[in-house]
Amino acid sequence: METASGFGAMSQEQLDEEKYFITTYEIMTTEEFTVFTDNRESFNENILSGKVTKEKLLRQITFESSILNTCEQKIEQIMIESDIKNFKSEIKTIYSNRIHDMCILMFKTFEFDEDLVSKYIELCWKNEILNKNYQIVLDGIMNSYHSDPNIYVTIAQHAFEDCNDIESSRRYFSIGMEFHEDFQRLYLEDFYIEAKYFIQTGCSSLQTVLKKYNRIIQHFKYCIDIHIELVNIVLDDKFKMATQLQCIVVRDMVNRYRQNELMWQKLAQIHYKGFVYNYGTEILHKLEDIKDYILIRNCLNTYDKALTEDLSPENQQNLWDLFLDNIIEIYRFMDQNNDNVNIDYVNKIIDRTFAKACSIDTMKQPRHFIFWAERDNNKAAKVVLFRKGLKISPDNLELWDNLLKYYLGRDMFRNGMALLTESVEIIKGESLPLWESMEIYILSSDREKAEEFYKESSSVVVNDVINLRFRLGYLEWRVLSFDITSGRKIFNTLKTLEPKSHQLYKKMLEYETLSIVSISNRHINHMRKLYNEACNLFGHMDVELWCDCINFEYTHGNRSLVDMIFEAGVSFLKHPSLKEQLIKKKQELDIQHREPEVIDIEDDE
Repeated sequence: METASGFGAMSQEQLDEEKYFITTYEIMTTEEFTVFTDNRESFNENILSGKVTKEKLLRQITFESSILNTCEQKIEQIMIESDIKNFKSEIKTIYSNRIHDMCILMFKTFEFDEDLVSKYIELCWKNEILNKNYQIVLDGIMNSYHSDPNIYVTIAQHAFEDCNDIESSRRYFSIGMEFHEDFQRLYLEDFYIEAKYFIQTGCSSLQTVLKKYNRIIQHFKYCIDIHIELVNIVLDDKFKMATQLQCIVVRDMVNRYRQNELMWQKLAQIHYKGFVYNYGTEILHKLEDIKDYILIRNCLNTYDKALTEDLSPENQQNLWDLFLDNIIEIYRFMDQNNDNVNIDYVNKIIDRTFAKACSIDTMKQPRHFIFWAERDNNKAAKVVLFRKGLKISPDNLELWDNLLKYYLGRDMFRNGMALLTESVEIIKGESLPLWESMEIYILSSDREKAEEFYKESSSVVVNDVINLRFRLGYLEWRVLSFDITSGRKIFNTLKTLEPKSHQLYKKMLEYETLSIVSISNRHINHMRKLYNEACNLFGHMDVELWCDCINFEYTHGNRSLVDMIFEAGVSFLKHPSLKEQLIKKKQELDIQHREPEVIDIEDDE
């Protein structure tokens, strides 16, 4: 771990001033201040010896910054209550300089990040004492530390946004690009600030902002993502006066990426925001007071135009996916906002577009089949849509689930069971949630359906995930719906199935224990036999099972068998750590079940 070294201590005069202010104005008691200064002295010694870590230094900076904030609040309070305009105290200077020194030490000694630099800028910018010289420190950071490109962005943003210094901002971005020539955020933030400066100057610096724009699109050739980000910047409300710049950026996007479906999606979104792009004149303009249905029409017409373009089959399919997603997004927005006027218009578009996509086999995404099926009131058509979706995406659980819910919602139990059988053949154990949905359904239905379901799921289905899960459910249902005798009958059948179920034995033993009303030899012998079977099958890995067996003999059985069972368990368990656990548990059980000593009391003669 890195350590810090080289740090100046406070003078005695500063310490006296600090103590006077902190204790007089009750920020700390005298005792608390003594502990604080002792800890600080120890901290300073560790700095000088190079033992302070970055984490400890950060904690100290944070702590002393909080004290500085408290002192500032106290000074403001005193000035208000006492009507003093110039409160004389060096406390702010003392803490500000100390915190600043610790920050400088941090920058010199350790690696740092954007967050730390941001906090340093905030500290200095708000503090008139530190505000004078901190730019020198920032310049030093820019010229010496080049690992984190985000730091250049942070300092360049501060230079422009807070200091209104475009030249320093440009210089910081330029330095950053020298060391991180492919870091997109540097270029995008540089362009964003240049565009803001362009607006500030009354659009007089067009050539400068275009120069930066052209550098970006040349440096990141064929990168549509960064071009879309540039479009997002220029179409922000801040730049509504920069119409020429907007036209250029959008025009280049259309011309450069005409064969890319993402370009058409972005252009559709632009039209939805109220802009109109003229493909002939390559001019973009904003429509004012436009009705919502016209925005929707212009947006969706963009996809219609895109589909007439000579796109590759893959791009055309991707475009259809985006087209259908966009329609669903618009519909849900209208529905959520109770826009009944425009939703009627959107409904017509949905019906036409989805019907076409389905008929020409360009609907490929499960989410689109589900959305379209939910809207179709024709029962047969719903099943056809779900089936068509499953043919394309047979491993999509959501499609299976929606079709099963359709069947169960109409009490079509046979169809549902057939679907479950089909699903487990195709998606194997991933179909478990479907079976669990059916279990919820049958538990509120008649016993015949429940019996059929549990037989199918626990033994007929050849899938361990399914049958192991529902053997437990079958046993529980039998015991709770009938009685323990019925549970034993089904247990004796289920326990013979492969793979053997550890949990099935434990569940049966649980029910047998709960059913003990009076201690009869027959029941005790039955449970002892059951424990014997379970321990022989699973005792090599289950300490808890041996403990339960021992506890059973202590509580209901024969205490003389306890040691014999314990020795068998220690011998049977495979791993030494499991043997140690059993030995410890046995000692605890011995204490728990220790019989009270009988004390003879002789009569006094």
